[in-house]
Amino acid sequence: MDDLRRALDFLSWFENSCAERVVPWRWGVTLFNSEFPKVFMLNFVRVEGAPADLSFHELVAEADALHDRAGHSHRDIVVEDARLAAALAPAFRRSGWEVSTLLVMAYRGDRELPETGRDVRELTTDELRDMRAHSYSVGPSAKDPQTVRQMIDKDALLARAGGARFFGAVMDGQAVCSADLYSDGITAQIESVLTLEPYRKRGLGRAVVAEAIRAAFDSDHDFVFLLADDEDWPKELYARMGFEPLGRCYDFLKTPD
Repeated sequence: MDDLRRALDFLSWFENSCAERVVPWRWGVTLFNSEFPKVFMLNFVRVEGAPADLSFHELVAEADALHDRAGHSHRDIVVEDARLAAALAPAFRRSGWEVSTLLVMAYRGDRELPETGRDVRELTTDELRDMRAHSYSVGPSAKDPQTVRQMIDKDALLARAGGARFFGAVMDGQAVCSADLYSDGITAQIESVLTLEPYRKRGLGRAVVAEAIRAAFDSDHDFVFLLADDEDWPKELYARMGFEPLGRCYDFLKTPD
């Protein structure tokens, strides 16, 4: 199995583990979690093995029907076949969907990482919750308290489903930067790297990611990867840290007006 396939299989396993229901459809599965209906990453349509000539309108019609039956106002479609997704992306953009191109990157750097300092360590769930609450309270979801609550509460589900551990930097008596580490015992994914705005541009994100990498190798994982926005600068930071691009997958999202 090549490393891209290994990463994509891990993502599918983790997503399925977080789902309340995994519902097959013509070209893949739909994942639903009624406890967290406003958390898009827990309620979406995944495309697997679709024909190369699948049209935008055909795919959206299927996604509309699946999301409607679940009572969702949003639409979220994940396509792991980069060639198919790239062909569909212009039509999604023209129709007002948010298109995210996700770069799958595997860590190829030195396993002996430098010490990150005493301010960088594994976080307690309370420290993580306080930081996420602050971040979401000033983000796009701040106007909807129910969405904020679900985004915060989902971390307990991620910890149960994917053996999640949380690493962060603590300054001024609070966690100000964090990263999640998900695991199946041999493969590890680093996700949700976040730094509170007043503490950015201090190298904290790099230090927290390094601490998560160290923890993965110290606990006998032999493969560490992450997803990076292909249109944003952090992918360059990850490349300098030793992450190598493997391929791309796509997420198409439409939220209510």
